[in-house]
Amino acid sequence: MVTILFRTIIIYTCFMVVMRFMGKRQLGELELSELITTLLLSEIASLPITNQDIPLSHALLPILMLVALEVFLSGVILKFPLIRGLFVVRPAILIRHGIPDPKVMKSVRISIEELLSQLRLKDVTDTADVAYAILEPNGQISVIQTQRAKQKSQSPTKERGMMHLIIADGKINTRNLTLAQKNIGWVEHFLALQGVCAKDVFILMVDDAGNTRLHLKEES
Repeated sequence: MVTILFRTIIIYTCFMVVMRFMGKRQLGELELSELITTLLLSEIASLPITNQDIPLSHALLPILMLVALEVFLSGVILKFPLIRGLFVVRPAILIRHGIPDPKVMKSVRISIEELLSQLRLKDVTDTADVAYAILEPNGQISVIQTQRAKQKSQSPTKERGMMHLIIADGKINTRNLTLAQKNIGWVEHFLALQGVCAKDVFILMVDDAGNTRLHLKEES
């Protein structure tokens, strides 16, 4: 029983460290400790069912221990907010006042394409309409739109259409270039007017009406 108890604590600790290292994108709808507890409980509970040689007590003790650890950890986090950062993943601001943050996006391993896809799911096609886009601890992206965006229609209009991602992190997307009815010559001319090269661009988007959004890499 003592061996099982220590093994449970060791496995729980290992899961906590590994999942914390993997980052918030792996958490889904659960907090870090809740996800680890759920995974372990489901695995432990299945052992005496699939293997009748394992006594029920060998599964009940770890289950009770995990529940006690979860309750204890929740109480500690509430009582000592300073250690909350060790166990709870903090929100990450991906877009601030219409400007994407490449450092934050890189740290949480979100690509530009994925971020734009999440914005479109919330009927937002232009990063300029976003006051804040925040990656929450549960892995979801919340979007707070600007006052200007709230006052206009949220769906793409016939005049503007949707934004097409032309350059992402210095790389030209030829497929989107075709969808936007543009060509490489247009890109080269536009960048020349801005005095930058493609490798200096973090995001370049253009809508069907020709309106552009240009964000340079921070090091530029």
